[in-house]
Amino acid sequence: MEFTDWVWPPEATVEWFTAFIAADARGVSDEEIRSLAKAMLAQRCAYLTAWGPDSGRVHGNFDLAYVEWPTHRTVRRWGRWRTTWSEEIPHLATTDREDEPLASALWYAKFCAWPGDLGYTEDRIPTLVALVEPPFRDDVRALLLDPQRLDREAGVEEE
Repeated sequence: MEFTDWVWPPEATVEWFTAFIAADARGVSDEEIRSLAKAMLAQRCAYLTAWGPDSGRVHGNFDLAYVEWPTHRTVRRWGRWRTTWSEEIPHLATTDREDEPLASALWYAKFCAWPGDLGYTEDRIPTLVALVEPPFRDDVRALLLDPQRLDREAGVEEE
């Protein structure tokens, strides 16, 4: 997977989405990561969960891309600098799960990584977009297709 190869499918009608990236980012430049982040933000990425080597840098560069988004303005209010958020992208939450097993990170992205009441919750169906490098692709696919296995490998207790 190349970070610069991501293209939003023109037929997609998703209003916002959560991105799960499983990749080894050690050989990827900050500029490439921010380019991916900006492409995803343009399609209303609301939450990013990154997993894999150097995923903390992926997480940090998504944050930077959001702050640099062209519709943001920095203003001074009540003696403090404050950013006013874009109406198109009201909020971006990011996290990296580098120190967790793949199943735990994927479980988190699937069940927990959804924006709260920050402009995204108007009865929309949650959508997960997974960008996964080949070494992890079969595992991610198998976990998504077998919810019991995902729960078990993520250490989620059944009630």
